[in-house]
Amino acid sequence: MNEPLQIRNPSVTLYPFHLRDDADEGYQHVAKNAKDLWENLADNVGKEFDISELKSLRNNLICYKNGQYEPAEENRTLKKEDLLRPDGQKINFQPVTQSENLKLNGFIYGLRIHDTYTADLTFFYNKDAIIKVADLKQLNPEGCLLPDKIQASLGQTLLLYAEPVVYCDYRKLADECVGAFVGDGIEPESDFTAAGNLLGSPIFEYYNPEKKCHILVWLQQNPQTLDLGTAKFNYYLMKLLCARTKVLFVYGEAEESYRRGEQIASELEKKLPEFSQIEAEPNREIKLAKLKDLLEKIRSLVFDYAQQLRYLREDRNTVDINTENYAQNYAKIKGLSVAGDNLLFLQKFRILCDRKYQSQIEKYLNYLMANQDLFQQTISTIRGMVEIEQVELDAEQAKSDKKRDRQLENIIFFVGTAIGGGQIFSAAYPLIKDAPIKWQLDFSLPLHPFFATIIGSLLFGLGFGLLMLGIAVLIRKIFR
Repeated sequence: MNEPLQIRNPSVTLYPFHLRDDADEGYQHVAKNAKDLWENLADNVGKEFDISELKSLRNNLICYKNGQYEPAEENRTLKKEDLLRPDGQKINFQPVTQSENLKLNGFIYGLRIHDTYTADLTFFYNKDAIIKVADLKQLNPEGCLLPDKIQASLGQTLLLYAEPVVYCDYRKLADECVGAFVGDGIEPESDFTAAGNLLGSPIFEYYNPEKKCHILVWLQQNPQTLDLGTAKFNYYLMKLLCARTKVLFVYGEAEESYRRGEQIASELEKKLPEFSQIEAEPNREIKLAKLKDLLEKIRSLVFDYAQQLRYLREDRNTVDINTENYAQNYAKIKGLSVAGDNLLFLQKFRILCDRKYQSQIEKYLNYLMANQDLFQQTISTIRGMVEIEQVELDAEQAKSDKKRDRQLENIIFFVGTAIGGGQIFSAAYPLIKDAPIKWQLDFSLPLHPFFATIIGSLLFGLGFGLLMLGIAVLIRKIFR
């Protein structure tokens, strides 16, 4: 019967990466969930390990004041990248006794690398402690160090380090360590991605993209490996892992922007046939209203489409920057390597950046940009049609108004004439009673007062009208 696999001096290090700033809200605008990393480390991880120093982590972070998250205070007191008081010193935990021969030790320190919060949270047993591989779950109680519990917005890396008690198949031992530490969250055989040699000892990489679970298992073969892993090396490794996480996160964002862009393009293409249907509309007012409605819908979609393009351009720049950061820190780690090291597992990701992440985002951009010109031309065409229809409708409306005004003037003229005639007749009628009209023609007699009044009124009205018309023409000439 095979003896259970054992390891000596095991340790686990968590490197979480969490966005502090939200670029969509403005330059250096603090993200709404910026504090979540520190809250989860203090409340969740601190509780599971029952470590008082971790529970009170907020008291030692310069981004907190009186227990409350204060990013303004952080900006005022931040020196270099260190977030811990005093002067960026790490916080060592008091040993926690787990059994007669096992005491759990650990430490934490926090950093802000540009727009990202990160930490080095490490747990390890007392020197020469030997445990069964199956007992590695004690370094991850209730899965508190896994991504779904830490909830770092960008992602995280877990580094397991151990010394084999007896020589064995290192890859098999690494698989066993991952299975025991994670439980059901990852399949070591299918999620294995690469292997290499770092500072004289073999290292194995596992990654589950769905769970965003990235694990490195480092098994000591060279007794000097831990001594070679200086603070400078750890810093370069942390920055390399930060760049890696950012590239993967942003690439996922770019894929989402591209999918959204394709969806918008599909919606726009479905609306283009509506243009032909509207052109056939005989009623000009209905046609104009439909054109304006179509223009508003297409303009809104094109705006969203342009926004996805902007996101893709930002994603391309971010991937380019972090690919370069990854390369720089890879070069520094390589400069600290020893004879026999094989860093292909690190270089492999750098190659992926060139051949997949950067080039694919460029393809996404080129594809969406090709459609953008068509949609802009569509907007210009519809806008031109709206302007033409509006002008023609206004002209028709003006012509209709002019005709209606003329008709109204005629009505007013005839009504006014009738009223005026009636008033003249009413004024002259009493004269008939005073002097009856003799209907025999006699030019020697004076004109009857009735007819004289009517003729005089007509002549006066005509003369007064001509006078008013002359004055109006004169005023128009003076003020023209």
